[in-house]
Amino acid sequence: MSRSLGLQLLLAVVIIVISVYGLVTKDFTFLPVTFTLLGLTFVLIGVKEWRKANKSAMSIESFGTACFLFLVVALSFFP
Repeated sequence: MSRSLGLQLLLAVVIIVISVYGLVTKDFTFLPVTFTLLGLTFVLIGVKEWRKANKSAMSIESFGTACFLFLVVALSFFP
């Protein structure tokens, strides 16, 4: 298992745990943390796709999604 895949799986598990906690307790204070970790996951996917296939559409879409998620987090902290 490569290092990026292990980190990607770890981030996915943490995202799922935080999301389930928020849904069960109806406490959504950790939503910006979830979005930030999701953005990091998309950055990892984008880097992996960028290295595998030079400038593939999947990598560009992943970077775009990550930028959008980081924008949402920034706007939630600084309205």
